[in-house]
Amino acid sequence: MPTFVSMFTSSEGEKEVLCAYQAIMDKWTPPYKELTISTSFGETHVIASGPEDAPPVVLLHALLASAMSWYRNVDALSQSYRVYAVDVIGEGNKSRPVKPITSLDDFLHWFTEVIDGLGIDTLYLAGNSYGGFTGAYYAMKLPERIRKLVLIGPAATIYKMRPFYTHMFIPKAIYGFFPKVPGVKRVMQNSVDWMHKGLPRDPLWEPLFYNSMVYGGLINQVFPRMYSKEEFAQIKAKVLLILGDKEAIYNDLYSAIQSARELIPNVKVEIISAAHHITAVANPEKVNQKLLEFFAE
Repeated sequence: MPTFVSMFTSSEGEKEVLCAYQAIMDKWTPPYKELTISTSFGETHVIASGPEDAPPVVLLHALLASAMSWYRNVDALSQSYRVYAVDVIGEGNKSRPVKPITSLDDFLHWFTEVIDGLGIDTLYLAGNSYGGFTGAYYAMKLPERIRKLVLIGPAATIYKMRPFYTHMFIPKAIYGFFPKVPGVKRVMQNSVDWMHKGLPRDPLWEPLFYNSMVYGGLINQVFPRMYSKEEFAQIKAKVLLILGDKEAIYNDLYSAIQSARELIPNVKVEIISAAHHITAVANPEKVNQKLLEFFAE
């Protein structure tokens, strides 16, 4: 039997996260199957919805956001596609790692094992934040398998993101080292508040994300970075960049858009109104519309 690494700060914390996770699963509107894909890095949890013979769409979430961050998108997408919402391994979700991912090529190895295990040949891929950062790499290295690529507020990837490190990554790291220091949970709440930029909270996903920030662990060792124009040139798929108008991780949103246009040939850019970093949660109707239009082109 493999020895799995716990991805939670405590057993009580794990219960808090998984309880909030299940509350969203109870509202997962289309019929679904929960799948476990064995990989070199552990067991990966995947939620599959939609017709089994439909074109596959793979969804990769933001750091600590879990597959549940797509719960308001799967119904619309699964009308025409076989949708796979993946719990990225190495984070506090329902996947169970046995060792950390330490390089982008490790991530590529893991992702290839996941889609092979799902029986997927070619696919449409959408990734939010960290899922966009890794998703871009998969499209570079698997150009014949990724048919279309959607980057939703990708972490670094196209532009520097110092605000993210200041307001979210560093506070999370401090909490990881000093979880019992008074007031640290308040710091975590401040990080979540910063990301939302005053926009309304989703009543189901919000408790899960906060609990994941407080109690969820991280063992992967790959920091997001910008890719070069030469790296982006390896991508053969059409690329759609979706950004919320309240996106805050970049130093400047419109400079990030300009940088993306310089780096990615023929990139299509869509700005989603009333949307923050987890754009598909903030304004799912508009994101669903843009995804469906892009996949159908």
